[in-house]
Amino acid sequence: MIDNETLRKIAQAACDSAISNGAEFADVSVGYGKSLNVDLESNAIKSCDSRTGGGISVRAIYKGGTGWSSADSLTLEDAAEAGKNAASLAKLAEPDPDFISLPKPAEVYPKVEGLADPRIGDLDIKDLIRYSLENIDGALAVCSDAIVQGGFGAHYGSGALVNSLGVSLVSNGSHISGHIMTIVKRGGDVGSFYDFDIARVLEDFDPTEVGAMATKEAMKFLGARKIETRRMPVVLGPLASGSVFDGIVGNADAEGVQRKRSFMMGKLGEKIASDVITITDNPLINRGMSSRAWDYEGYPSKPLMIMEKGILKSYLYGSYTAGKAGVENTGHGTRGGGAASSNVIPQLGQMTSEEIIRSTREGLYINMGGLNPNNTTGDVSSSVDFGYKIEDGELVYPVMNAMVGGHFLDMLKNIDVVSSDYREEPGMIMPTLRVQDVLVAGGK
Repeated sequence: MIDNETLRKIAQAACDSAISNGAEFADVSVGYGKSLNVDLESNAIKSCDSRTGGGISVRAIYKGGTGWSSADSLTLEDAAEAGKNAASLAKLAEPDPDFISLPKPAEVYPKVEGLADPRIGDLDIKDLIRYSLENIDGALAVCSDAIVQGGFGAHYGSGALVNSLGVSLVSNGSHISGHIMTIVKRGGDVGSFYDFDIARVLEDFDPTEVGAMATKEAMKFLGARKIETRRMPVVLGPLASGSVFDGIVGNADAEGVQRKRSFMMGKLGEKIASDVITITDNPLINRGMSSRAWDYEGYPSKPLMIMEKGILKSYLYGSYTAGKAGVENTGHGTRGGGAASSNVIPQLGQMTSEEIIRSTREGLYINMGGLNPNNTTGDVSSSVDFGYKIEDGELVYPVMNAMVGGHFLDMLKNIDVVSSDYREEPGMIMPTLRVQDVLVAGGK
């Protein structure tokens, strides 16, 4: 591995070159790491990949116009050339009077533990192959003719972020993941399901049962039936409820609002969801998958209340959008535009997921998938591939060819309960929630 101080020097050389060649502002990201990947198909190892390498990315700004340049070779000469090229391109770009400034360095950056585990960097491709084969065996132990696909991946790397205003940061990061999709066939009847495990450190990674659990759920989706079209409650399980929380946070991106391509325009300070919805974006959770001490521009991270009891409290800003709006940067900047959320944490309720289902006389339970709004209009038209019909408080049979439709903001107002229990992955809280009065279209 290349040490952090060497990466910092490379980044600084590129930044200095951009400024000396006429850029007014510049920032540079340099990374180096090791990645392992194993892909599965039809119960066998399809491919294995082990890569070590890095790159340089330079952003130069002149009169608000942006120029980009990159290099795969981590030498001081290539860094200087990339900085020069980015500056030249920035001068050719259309000026943008809305650009104010890149972030200045903070006096103190927060500390977040567990973002990098060197043991993940020490893994061999044989370790991921072992995980893969164990999960294939686990799936076949549940159903001998199951078809297993998916994969495992691991990454450990170092990075540096430097800008022309004095930001100079280095960090290490790691992640490991495994995902399995199992398919079970009985003649023309097909059931399938997906499960996963993810972590930043090895202690949090236990993929032992992923294949078996995916297969058990896949078998439950055999014998799916069509349902009648009608309005009914929709209960979103842990693997589906995130679509609601992410739909809120993702569309609170200030860039989309400022460009008038978000249905969240003009909603700041308004009550747009029911009282049971409170969401915090928290980047400081130790070992969280999306945790970070600073955003992708080097602005320090901190928790942000995005929605409180249904009231939209904040948009997500980076340096450009905050400068344009004349408001405080929230630490969600990216170098390529748009906002980057971190760990989206919903406030939990009082009923368990089992109690929510039991209290639903008739409805639709979505195990995986969810309600995905159109970013511009807010319209929802989502197919339900992993759903069950609820009758008299029980999941009675899987459904086929169903869809849910409506407007996302109407659905937010109709959420009446969030569960007290949840599935947890590092930095992820995934409860169950219920939306009343949703149009469910049955298949023909």
